[in-house]
Amino acid sequence: MYGIAFIFILLLYIAIYYAYDTYSRIFKRGFLEELISIIKINCLLAVTLTFSMFVFQEGTAYSRLFFLTFFTLNILINYLARLYFKFFLLAVYKKSGSSSKLMIITTLDKAKEVLDRIRKENDWEYQVTYLTIVDRQLIGDWIEEIPVKANLVNMYEVARQEVVDEVFIYLPNDSSLSIDLDETILEFVNMGVTVNLSINAFGLKVREKIVREISGYYALSFSTRLLKESQKHLKRVMDVAGGIVGCILTLVLIVFLAPAIKLESPGPIFFSQVRVGKNGRRFKIYKFRSMDLDAEKRKEELMNQNEMEGFMFKMKDDPRLTKVGKFMRKTSLDEFPQFFNILKGDMSLVGTRPPTEDEFLRYEGRHKRRLALKCGLTGLWQVSGRSDIQDFEEVVKLDLEYIDNWSFKLDIKILLKTVVVVLFGKGSR
Repeated sequence: MYGIAFIFILLLYIAIYYAYDTYSRIFKRGFLEELISIIKINCLLAVTLTFSMFVFQEGTAYSRLFFLTFFTLNILINYLARLYFKFFLLAVYKKSGSSSKLMIITTLDKAKEVLDRIRKENDWEYQVTYLTIVDRQLIGDWIEEIPVKANLVNMYEVARQEVVDEVFIYLPNDSSLSIDLDETILEFVNMGVTVNLSINAFGLKVREKIVREISGYYALSFSTRLLKESQKHLKRVMDVAGGIVGCILTLVLIVFLAPAIKLESPGPIFFSQVRVGKNGRRFKIYKFRSMDLDAEKRKEELMNQNEMEGFMFKMKDDPRLTKVGKFMRKTSLDEFPQFFNILKGDMSLVGTRPPTEDEFLRYEGRHKRRLALKCGLTGLWQVSGRSDIQDFEEVVKLDLEYIDNWSFKLDIKILLKTVVVVLFGKGSR
């Protein structure tokens, strides 16, 4: 009987929380305000529950002490949970690689004002990584503990090299600076970086995507592709589910592949390498080792035999591959340890392939846009004749087509095509 009551309360609780959206201002409320907010919600829940029991004539079936105890504990647990939630997002998540890394473009006299306002708003989504001061030469200086790394001349080059998810432009209305905002926005958007322009609209010709609030400022946001939070969560749920299954399969494969790798070529079973992921984030990628131990040193000697035009290395009969390695490459078994990267959050099941650091450092600004979403284990170009493509620009074209047209349905389609490609031996080299 009490089990039914608990389920009913839970459903009411969810409905009330969705209706009143108490989490939208959670970081703007202090300790007392938070407690009052929770008490209000629980009082509303109690009134709704009492009315429901009266309508269905179930009031005498349940103990008043039970409900009093439930609501008292619920207020206490909810309050402590919210405090911990705030602490986690502000102290842990904000500083992690998952939070949105923000570059601020402003003038010297406005820099402190913008930083103070962002801190006052307690935005957990953003971590300000560096400043671009457009009216002074202050590279190497620090303002409010944030480094100044760029100016009006080199800001695109710095953004190409650094981890940047979003740019926030705040220029005073009376600024005498001669800045072509159309060009500035397009340069960053072409890198796959979201641009937030503090309103005033400046009469721009560039079509704004959305108007949103960023740390108390209303801004126009320009981007090649803005995924909704629900879309991001759906993609992550699929990644976690696929990552768990993939990690289990990887553990099984270790039993069979580890002895074979060791017997042919003494050394580690796994190969790890620093790769460049979403918007320039560095992470270690893992694979079953398919090459000799000196493979990276020998790569320079083989560059003149590279079959790819542009910033990617591919070679059909790579002499660095071991016999076991050739089999793993043909069947794509060497890729399985990347499921641990997916579960960790460095990669996604479907996305663009992560470049090596030396490849990334040679990118032009427009090439960085292919890293606007998380890199993936498989992607559109891998299932579009991945052994046949020999031009890096064609890879970029397919990657951008994937980013611009992303949908959950497209990810499922690519995953199914990947299975077919691997099973019929059209694997990567």
